[in-house]
Amino acid sequence: MLRIFRLVILIAIISIQAQAQPFSKWAGTASNIFLRMEQSTYASALSGAYTAVAKDENALFYNPAGLANINKGALALNHTQWFEDIHIDNLIFGYNFDRKLGFAFSAAHLWMPSIQGKNNLGEKTTMLNVSSSVAVLGLGYRVHSSFYAGLNVKYFTDNLAGFKADGLAVDAGIYMYLMVPGLTFGLSLQNFGSKLRYDVAQEDLPLTLRGGLAYKMPGFPFRISIDAVKSKDTDLYYAGGVEYVFARSFALRMGNQFRAWQALNPVFGAGFNIKQRYQIDYTFYSNKELGITHRVGFTFRFNIPATRQYFRFNTSRYITNTASRLIPPQNIIAQIIDNRLLIRWRKVHAARYNVYARAAKQKAWKKLNRHPLYANRMEFKKPLHQDTIYIVVTSVINNAESAFSEEAKLDVH
Repeated sequence: MLRIFRLVILIAIISIQAQAQPFSKWAGTASNIFLRMEQSTYASALSGAYTAVAKDENALFYNPAGLANINKGALALNHTQWFEDIHIDNLIFGYNFDRKLGFAFSAAHLWMPSIQGKNNLGEKTTMLNVSSSVAVLGLGYRVHSSFYAGLNVKYFTDNLAGFKADGLAVDAGIYMYLMVPGLTFGLSLQNFGSKLRYDVAQEDLPLTLRGGLAYKMPGFPFRISIDAVKSKDTDLYYAGGVEYVFARSFALRMGNQFRAWQALNPVFGAGFNIKQRYQIDYTFYSNKELGITHRVGFTFRFNIPATRQYFRFNTSRYITNTASRLIPPQNIIAQIIDNRLLIRWRKVHAARYNVYARAAKQKAWKKLNRHPLYANRMEFKKPLHQDTIYIVVTSVINNAESAFSEEAKLDVH
């Protein structure tokens, strides 16, 4: 609770600082703003405070290093209905090759109604069209169990009433698990590239630096995140978001961006998950000057075939286990209580369980139980040596074993 209190105080201090900032003197110094517009329905409900969350394919838009966190393949569609009949559509595909290398691809397009052109005398001329498109390819790699790195490459086109430009941009990011369980850090540099040429004019890209912290309470379905963001054409601002999940199926989200010129104006979102396979997200935002924005997203998730290696309990030789389509246990909690190491996880219907562990400097997983467990917990004496231990759990049904769960990290002192 003390850690949560400190985090809340930190957010309050940052909010006060953000309100004291002057108006931006950089407005209008960058082009192709579509490159940094919100494209994820889920992340936009957290006001874009996603740099340190970055736990799925949506990391593509905030921190490519987080793509290594993908534990299920995904195909997602997002639609944004903006003010003045402007709308944005995108398609995202995410995959993880070997639990170390995550991959995602997105194609997005901004649509805008035609604008009536007029000459110097105010007489009507031809209709003018404005649109933008961007395709993004991203990779995230697990360099170490607590350190990830990632890279994006973007190709974009811009059509401003017949003046067209295209180009390439690069994003780079890092993602870290910190010493405090459940606390993560993210940092990314976005839209690095050469200037765009519209006819004879040259314009800079909206180079953006993002840094953030996120805290997922161990054993409790609550997450809080905060980002600091500085773009070439804006002053530094802060974004914060919170998420609470009910029964792993229904989520409520809220976020706000703290800017000097903007009073408290939160965004609200909700998500519905069906059997951890179909996910529907919705985000609502009301801008006092520009009107209401609706975002809707649909995601289909599928299991990723993978091969795991571990030590059999009674032998030192490797064996392989092909991950089945079973659902691995969720919410793995490892803690030390009265000199005992206690591991708990959420039940999977009709399943037994295997528990694996490895020390920080080891690559191989060691199975801790001789036979599959019926109980959704395991307890044994605290290890004597100080070390960092990683723990995963699998489900076993009819002699078929699931893929590994998400890792639980425990520092033994």
